[in-house]
Amino acid sequence: MRVLFDHQTFSIQRYGGISRYFVNLNNGLNKVPGVHSEIAALYTENEYLKSTPVPLNNAWGKKLFSGHFNRIYRWNSRYCNFKIRRNNFNVFHPTYYDPYFIAGLKKPFVLTVHDMIHELMPNQFADNDKVVAQKKLLINRADAIIAISEYTKGDIIKFYPQVEDKITVIHHGYSFETHSSVEGGHNGKYILFVGERPFYKNFSNFLKALAPLLSADKDLKLICTGGGAFSADELQLVASLNITGQCHQVNVTDGELQQLYTDALVFVFPSFIEGFGLPLLEAFNAGCPVAASNTSCFPEIGGNAIAYFDPHHVESIRETITTLLTDSDKRSGYITRGRERLKLFSIEKQVQQTLDVYRNLNNV
Repeated sequence: MRVLFDHQTFSIQRYGGISRYFVNLNNGLNKVPGVHSEIAALYTENEYLKSTPVPLNNAWGKKLFSGHFNRIYRWNSRYCNFKIRRNNFNVFHPTYYDPYFIAGLKKPFVLTVHDMIHELMPNQFADNDKVVAQKKLLINRADAIIAISEYTKGDIIKFYPQVEDKITVIHHGYSFETHSSVEGGHNGKYILFVGERPFYKNFSNFLKALAPLLSADKDLKLICTGGGAFSADELQLVASLNITGQCHQVNVTDGELQQLYTDALVFVFPSFIEGFGLPLLEAFNAGCPVAASNTSCFPEIGGNAIAYFDPHHVESIRETITTLLTDSDKRSGYITRGRERLKLFSIEKQVQQTLDVYRNLNNV
């Protein structure tokens, strides 16, 4: 069994859940006897591929491509088309929704749909029309579809009921990598927020919920990792809430992120919508109590290991966070249940279920 993953998410993302998903899957598949998989990228600045051989990830490639994302995308597309024409694989698995490969592909392809946020919140994305059109084409043309949660499967069927029989739900697996302990400048008491902050992540309501807690305890901080520096609108909101000095945004390595989870008082995931929510598993692994929305996929993934709140109501968010900050018995209970819950989400299980999808297409 030979699997070819394309370049798309690795041309776009330096960090992110989608690229981490495909790196974990690629690494896991290559550990299975009789299976070979490859990510067809010529050059990438994705952090998760640093230990994976990529042809031009060297001094020459850096000189040609570093920082030139349009050039990276264009040359990676050409490289993928070269790999597709060679036809030396059983299954093709694109890593995002650009249908550039359709005309030249002679083998079946599997599409992973991570969420339907563009379809559900069409006014929140500048590139929405393009992404939705491309996604629609691939959903209809794919030989098999992987949905990363039952919640996501349900959303796909709402828009494309005709593809229900092609969908298999396969949850993310968690890779139990160990990182060296990191001595950091984020000692003390803090609440953790992870990832980007578009509208659906509900960051504004989260800040409004948190502000009275920060005002009441000047030693308490909010640490946001990833997502880039705070925007002008975010800085204005933070200033209006009088919590500027207690809110910090940082970019971190995997080891530093693991340490942030380990030392945080609470990890908060306030999104209105998520397809899966990989940070839940990261927090469970680190023994960090989780407060999260009671919507979308969160109950499916978190079960009884999460303290839930209504993301539409600031008071609900605040009350749930306060409980985890002040009730040591409840904190301990959520931490224990989180570690138990994590056992349901192994990389080996994800890899085997995905391999079953590939083999079914090839009658192997």
